[in-house]
Amino acid sequence: MDWTTFTHSLLSAQVPALPSPGVLRLYLALSWALVLAALGLWLLRRWAPLGKPGWRWAVPAGLALWAVWPGPLSPAYWLGLAFQAPSLLSTVLCGLFLLRPFRPAVLPAECCEAPWYFGVAGVVLGWLLLLDTFAVWPVSLYALGFSPAVLAVVALVVCLPWLLAGPRQPARNASLLLSAVLLLQVLLRLSTGNLWDALLDPVLWVVLQVGWLQRGLRRFRGGQS
Repeated sequence: MDWTTFTHSLLSAQVPALPSPGVLRLYLALSWALVLAALGLWLLRRWAPLGKPGWRWAVPAGLALWAVWPGPLSPAYWLGLAFQAPSLLSTVLCGLFLLRPFRPAVLPAECCEAPWYFGVAGVVLGWLLLLDTFAVWPVSLYALGFSPAVLAVVALVVCLPWLLAGPRQPARNASLLLSAVLLLQVLLRLSTGNLWDALLDPVLWVVLQVGWLQRGLRRFRGGQS
């Protein structure tokens, strides 16, 4: 095999590795169950912080059970039609959010914090993929998400903060989390077999941008005071 053929095979997205239909259906229900349960718990903590902890978990548990209910009665059925499945990163983050109250020593609040440049990378990637839907770029950025070479490059970029973090624990935690997501994507090819769908989805992209707007407003108000 010459170098041209080898390079083409690395960059090729013509024969992507896709998840099996059964695994995809299972992931669709379980991922939306975790996302809805995490959303319910977050809303209860924000708007009803008082109350018995046992009752507080009734709403997230009910939402999770509702999501895994088979057929059109499940919200996961309609959310899947509208948005497909959440990204692996969103699913893992929601899972950690739900597990943290049970393991506060193992999963402290700082474990899900990330340096600012991880959020910037997510926001920029989302805009690049949005523009890609209008065929702005000379090559299809989304199709490159099926390429093994792009996966290797992203894995290297993700690991660099881990190697260079030194004593900065948030950078190492974020790199470790993203590395675990990439490993799951390689093993399971979820959610669609595309790298970008494993790292980002529209909901996570909006959350990242809202977070940056909130930080900007706080800094603006702090500068005026």
